[in-house]
Amino acid sequence: MKVGITGAAGHVGATICRTLIDKGYEVVAFVRNDITALEGLPITMVKGDVLDRASLKKFMTECDTVIHAASMIELSYKFEQKTYDVNVVGTQNILEIAKEVKTLKLIYVSSIHVFSQKPYDKALDETRPFVSNNSVFYDQTKRDAHLLAQDAAKNGQDVVVVCPTSVVGPFDYKPSKLGKAIIDMYKGKIPAVIKGGFDFVDVRDIADGTIAALENGRSGETYILGGRYHTIKELSDYVFKVKDVKKRLAVFPLSVAYAGLPFVKTFSYLTKKPPLYDKLYIDILKDGNKETLSTKAQQELGYTTRTLEETLNDTINWFKKQQKI
Repeated sequence: MKVGITGAAGHVGATICRTLIDKGYEVVAFVRNDITALEGLPITMVKGDVLDRASLKKFMTECDTVIHAASMIELSYKFEQKTYDVNVVGTQNILEIAKEVKTLKLIYVSSIHVFSQKPYDKALDETRPFVSNNSVFYDQTKRDAHLLAQDAAKNGQDVVVVCPTSVVGPFDYKPSKLGKAIIDMYKGKIPAVIKGGFDFVDVRDIADGTIAALENGRSGETYILGGRYHTIKELSDYVFKVKDVKKRLAVFPLSVAYAGLPFVKTFSYLTKKPPLYDKLYIDILKDGNKETLSTKAQQELGYTTRTLEETLNDTINWFKKQQKI
């Protein structure tokens, strides 16, 4: 079976490519410019853009099934046309062309952030309501694309949705923002951390779960692919444990982090470096649900996860091999 992947050169996409190859699938990667994460892999590459229907059709006619992992992450509360176009219009294009060329099955890689994190005292699963139009704009675009995928399934297409939580792991070539944070922690460039955390999941577990959804997922269903909630402090502690040093970072409460925003911005301006954090980052930390359930994926897809310590050990060793640390 030939499996096509959009966003194939991204962190999640490239890991899915590797896992598909290991499982004996033929892989057709839909890429734009940077293909560093795919170099040396035995795959077919088709260049194009999710907003270019002609290139999409060329790509999808070469595939039996498609995993749509392409998206644009731009964190803001404001409307961002490019983010909307890539995440929503791009998904609509893929769904429409999949129907036209009779793609057997399509997996849409959504996000845990399509769901409202509140109430915080109740476990979050696939029945949780979607975010409102007051949420981070990226979350809104993923929600709208998620709904398009569900509508396509209702109209007869074989479409399954998976929702990863905060992804971390090896093969992080760019690297991602979380990967960059791990590198900076390891190098001692982060003086302290902010209270709060995320549900972290290994990118290899996401790849396994996504392929399991391709093989066994039920059309129209959504599967959360999560790991376990850890504070940023716990994340940094694991990083230093892997480094084998006794250093531990101080933790600032969110109120102090908010109060320090003007100083962070000024320091960033003076040093010409990106700020250590911004208001949106604090808001996201503040809004995380501490119990995200992957029970449905575990029961229906056989989904399993690694520990964060194992993930960070493998990630840091991979960064070392890439000479990023």
